[in-house]
Amino acid sequence: MATTLIPPRRLAELHARGRAEAARAPFVDPDAVAAGMRVLGQRGEEWAVSVLGRPLTRRSRAHHSIPFFYDGDFEILVLADTEETDILLSRAT
Repeated sequence: MATTLIPPRRLAELHARGRAEAARAPFVDPDAVAAGMRVLGQRGEEWAVSVLGRPLTRRSRAHHSIPFFYDGDFEILVLADTEETDILLSRAT
């Protein structure tokens, strides 16, 4: 099972930051959606579950093949992807 290496405290900070980024605009940022979907495709839903801290069993009405996301979820996934990459790179050196 793919789980995140990000410590819980740091994950909480990323959640707050992602939600704050999403709240700045009145509409969903299409760039954030595209980046979040890229991360989801690369890391998988199991990893996203561990990052978001909730099951992704609810599906999108528009696209049944993808989970339903709340405001800020895409931003959180992108932030967590960057953080996880940094962790992996630091362990490799």
